[in-house]
Amino acid sequence: MSKPPVRSLWPREHGAYAQLGIALASGFALAPALRSLGQCVFSAALFLASEPLLVLLGRRGEADPSVTGRARVRLGCLAALAGLSGAAAWIGLPLVKLGSLMPSAVLGLGLFGLFLARRERTPAGEELAALTFAGLALPGALAGGAGVRGSVTLALLLGTVFTLGTALVHGHLFALRRRGAQAPRLAAFLLGIALTAGAWVLAGRSGLPRSAWLATLPMTLAGLAIWLFPPAPRRLRAVGWAAASCALVGGSLAVACLR
Repeated sequence: MSKPPVRSLWPREHGAYAQLGIALASGFALAPALRSLGQCVFSAALFLASEPLLVLLGRRGEADPSVTGRARVRLGCLAALAGLSGAAAWIGLPLVKLGSLMPSAVLGLGLFGLFLARRERTPAGEELAALTFAGLALPGALAGGAGVRGSVTLALLLGTVFTLGTALVHGHLFALRRRGAQAPRLAAFLLGIALTAGAWVLAGRSGLPRSAWLATLPMTLAGLAIWLFPPAPRRLRAVGWAAASCALVGGSLAVACLR
């Protein structure tokens, strides 16, 4: 008789891995330093700790002594890693840079509340997650020595790109539920046009490189492609991969424009 599969303690939200990784890599790339690396490890440890914590709180199925024991060990290891990496990143930093942790901390608490309520997979929950992960580029860049304006701009651009990606996926899903209605896909594309135009105007007026708006262009073009050539329902995973790829390209363009 085969053994039952071992309960995984890795976070289940696959799209979150891409958004978190892109945000942390972008912040580090804007200002590579040991402090920014420590901030990346700290943020990743907190993210990975969410699943064992939810298990211990009884929000991931029925209690199982073997699983809860593993969850306690993993949570303890990740807490220690977060403490050490956070200390390496923060000790000696000015208060203004430490304050850059607050936006993501507040958003992260709200997101964890949605996890407790099992509402994290709603459109609002995934948009909140997108903004939370995008905001993690800010403390990473500041810890590495980047300027406040460039760091904030990077976080805002990533927030725009991640928001567009989430809207693109959910617009496509909603269209499929409505038997191919094009209005949700068109709305996602028009949102991309509006945010891209806003990024172009604000970049020019704030003294930042006008080319920074290019970071939002790949996701907007993906929205146009999905509106004009809707993927079949069986290719839903390809839409997610397309959004992740466009987010990676957008993050790379944002860093290149701001450096």
